[in-house]
Amino acid sequence: MGNMNFVQKSNLFSFTATRCLRNEYFHNDCLICIELCPKGAFHIVRNKLTLFDTECVECAGCIGSCPSEALEIESFDPNGFAASYQYQKDAALSCKVSTPCLGVFDVEHYAVMALRGEKSVTCDLSHCTGCILNENGHLEGTIRSKIETANQFLEKIQRLHRIETIDEKEDQTDRRALFRKGFEKIKESVANESQSHIAMTTAHHKLPDMKMPLKRILLKNSLKEVVGDLEITEFGENSPLFFNKQIDFQACTNCGECTQFCPTDALFPTSDKQGIYFSQGKCIGCGICEDICKPKAISAKEGFDLVSIAYDRAEQMVHYEMVTCHECRCPFPYKGGDPICDRCESYTKQFSTMFTMAKDL
Repeated sequence: MGNMNFVQKSNLFSFTATRCLRNEYFHNDCLICIELCPKGAFHIVRNKLTLFDTECVECAGCIGSCPSEALEIESFDPNGFAASYQYQKDAALSCKVSTPCLGVFDVEHYAVMALRGEKSVTCDLSHCTGCILNENGHLEGTIRSKIETANQFLEKIQRLHRIETIDEKEDQTDRRALFRKGFEKIKESVANESQSHIAMTTAHHKLPDMKMPLKRILLKNSLKEVVGDLEITEFGENSPLFFNKQIDFQACTNCGECTQFCPTDALFPTSDKQGIYFSQGKCIGCGICEDICKPKAISAKEGFDLVSIAYDRAEQMVHYEMVTCHECRCPFPYKGGDPICDRCESYTKQFSTMFTMAKDL
């Protein structure tokens, strides 16, 4: 299974442990791929996500659900497919014709295809119910949920195109034979590809300091093309696709841990290190910042702004004046009142009896 610092592979399928939120942050409890994998190929070993290559059947059904794009299959790049979808001859997405399992796509991919294409996107889901990979119905439910979320977003911004589905039941033949046939199709596509071809996602991950999932970048680029035509770009409600944050000025200690652990730099310090910015377009909703904040100063906030998201505009959440504590003489973020830092104030209160004069007893 290999060292956790290396890519774990099962023939065509690969898992990059260093891009996994679960592995990068000890307290993260993401279980998406574990719960989704129909063959139980993912396991937690010493609190690290691990791929058991002997159990993986390389169906690609889990790939689209990974928030940090730690899962890939060499034969198919969902980002490259979505980016070039408008040039595809066949507009229908089908695991029997043009793609692996439609679980390879995420909400962003569906939205990108609808925003960039000249007509609605059609997904053939007629095979899902009887698929050998869908024995508990979880995989099909996840695919349909993503399509529904993409359609809700497209409807909210009043775009004409939608993600349509073909739901007619297939002729119930040997399900295992169908799966084997589909898998052979994937392997054949790899054999026919040029050796010089580099998948868009693979090339993206090789860029230095590139932390943003490419699917999120594609969505933001697609929004740039249409945001000027939208009647409404600011929304006051929550969205399953975009995330917003707020920081309590009084509770925040400006320790900087949230900016250090944010996997996409959605939270980052001001140039003078005395404040914190938040970029809604970079947030993937992992929740690490809320978990790591000791005083619980960070919380979710309703609303999203498509212009800010598309162009990665950042909002200053908090900013402090640094003053010198009159007890320890160290600088601290001043919030009003006596110029004493939280540490000294807490210490003084906790051990007040130590400083009581004998004459006052």
